[in-house]
Amino acid sequence: MSKKSTRYLLFLVLMAMAAAKLPGQVAPPIARYTATIANTSGAGEGVRIDILRWSTDMERESIFNAVSNGDNGLPPVLQRAASVGYVWTNTETAGYALKYAYRIPAADGGERIILITDRTLGTFEPQRWKLTGSGNAQTYPFSVIELRIGKTTPGEGKASIAAKITADKTAKTIALDNYSSALVIFQGVKK
Repeated sequence: MSKKSTRYLLFLVLMAMAAAKLPGQVAPPIARYTATIANTSGAGEGVRIDILRWSTDMERESIFNAVSNGDNGLPPVLQRAASVGYVWTNTETAGYALKYAYRIPAADGGERIILITDRTLGTFEPQRWKLTGSGNAQTYPFSVIELRIGKTTPGEGKASIAAKITADKTAKTIALDNYSSALVIFQGVKK
């Protein structure tokens, strides 16, 4: 096992113990998604997203209310939230703790996944997440990632580094504004 793999495994074990608040017991991820970065300076690099637990309806409501009142209300909510998973690239020295992970089933049997970190993608290595496509860079003190995955086909993901956020009143959660025209940041998303 490589040094990086060992560090990552140790990181996951410690974070899972903290999230579960059960000393000595580690819960494996309940869902894992993989993808490749696109349209940034880190294009072609692999990403792994581990979900330790899905956010509750109460947590969803808290996020929705914070965003409905403007995105300035979201950072304090994220600071108080426990980690529910992690986003980890193949080469970054640190991962991003997920503070929100919500799954919405799609009518075609696929799923829409909304994830929020309490840091901006690129906090640790800004050059990796610098946009190279035609999208307009957004600056938030957190990152929203929206994945859309078909039932039998790999999906795609977009992020708030290239799209504005909004309150999705239908699903009562946070979302990326005008998702269909936003720049793809995660391609080939698989569960």
